[in-house]
Amino acid sequence: MSFYLASGPLSIRVVEGVVEVLGFPVGVGSTIVVPLGRSVSVKVSGSFNASDPSKLKPLDANVYNVFDSIAGELSAYERILLVGPTDSGKSTLAAWISNRIALRGSTAYYLTTDVGQNEVFCPGFEALAKTSPPVVPGYSGSFTDIKPCFVGSFTPSDSTERYISCASRLARMAEGPLVVDTDGWASGEGVRVKVRLAEEVGADVIVAIGLGDDAMRYLEDVKAKVVRLPKLVEGRGKTVEERRVHRERLITLRLLGARQVKVKVDEVEVEGAPIFKGNTLEYNMVRSINPKLVYAEQQEGVLVAVYKGVTPPSLDGILIPLDWEKNLLAAVHCNNQVRPAVIERIDYRTRSIVLYTTCNEKIERIEVGKVRVNISKP
Repeated sequence: MSFYLASGPLSIRVVEGVVEVLGFPVGVGSTIVVPLGRSVSVKVSGSFNASDPSKLKPLDANVYNVFDSIAGELSAYERILLVGPTDSGKSTLAAWISNRIALRGSTAYYLTTDVGQNEVFCPGFEALAKTSPPVVPGYSGSFTDIKPCFVGSFTPSDSTERYISCASRLARMAEGPLVVDTDGWASGEGVRVKVRLAEEVGADVIVAIGLGDDAMRYLEDVKAKVVRLPKLVEGRGKTVEERRVHRERLITLRLLGARQVKVKVDEVEVEGAPIFKGNTLEYNMVRSINPKLVYAEQQEGVLVAVYKGVTPPSLDGILIPLDWEKNLLAAVHCNNQVRPAVIERIDYRTRSIVLYTTCNEKIERIEVGKVRVNISKP
C-alpha cells in the first residue's frame, strides 16, 4: 500500500486493485482526473498508470488517515459548513466529506459560496450541485444537476445581502446531506457573515479551519456545533494575481461558444443596472438639457443621465459616464436556465444591451453584476 499527493493536470487509470482518492475507492478500469491547480491525496492498493508520474509525490500515510478520520466523523452530520482562510484546506475537506457521505449510501449536495473562485459553475455565482463520486475539487465531472444563483461580485463584502439570500435559496433545494464550502473571508466581519450564512443554510456543524482565537469568538454563541481544526494544507497559497488569472480562466471556459446578442431592454427584465428603471426622455429633450448627455430618464422625479466626456457641471441628478457597462459580468435567464454573460455595450439609440452569451434561446431576464472581467471575446 502506498500514498501519494497527486497534482494536476493529471489522470490516473486503475490497472489492478483499488485506488482511493479523497476517501473514495475507485476500481479497475476507472480514471481519476485531477484538474490544473489542484492537488489530491490518493491511497493505492494495486497498480495504476499516470499520465505524468512526475506529478505524484510520496505522502505520509498519517496525513491521509487523519483527513479520512476527520471527514468520516463530520459526514455523520446533515448540514456541514466549512469556514477558513484562503488555501486552508476547505475545498479538499468538503470533497472528502462528500465522498464519505457517498460511501454510506447517500448522495451529498455540494453548495459553494466562493464567488471569487467558483469551480462548480462560474465566479460571480454561488452554485448547488449533486455530487458524483469520487468528488475531486475543481473537476466538473464530480458535479451534476447544477443550480446557480448570481451574486454579481467576486467577494461577499460587495454584495452581502445577495450573497446570503442566494445561499439560503439554494440550500432549501438540497434534498439530502449538504456540504457548504465557503470563500476565504474569515476574519472580523467575514466571520460574522459566515455565522449568518450558517443560520440561513441550517448548518448543524460549523467546521472552523485555521481560525485564530479572535475569529473563534464570533462562533461562541452559534446554535450549531463548532469543530475547530488547524490549517489542513501546507505550502504556498495562490497569489492575488494567480487567483485573478484562474478566475478569468473559469469564466472564459463557461463562455466557450458564446456569441454576440443584442437584446432590447423593453422586451426583457433588467436587474442591477442604474438605468432603464424610469421614464425615458426624448433625445431632443436630452440634448437640450446638456449636449454632453447621450441618454436620460426620470426615476421618481430624479434625473438619471449618461454623459460623454467630462462630467457636466451644475447639473442636478445622478450622472453616469458613458461605457459604465463595458465588460461587466452578468447573468442571463433563458429556457429555464441561468448562464453567465459579459456586457459589451449599451446601444442607447435602440435601447438595447449588447452582450456575449451562450444562450441561443429568447432571453427573458438580465442581471447586471458589479465586477468587470478581462477575457478574450469569442
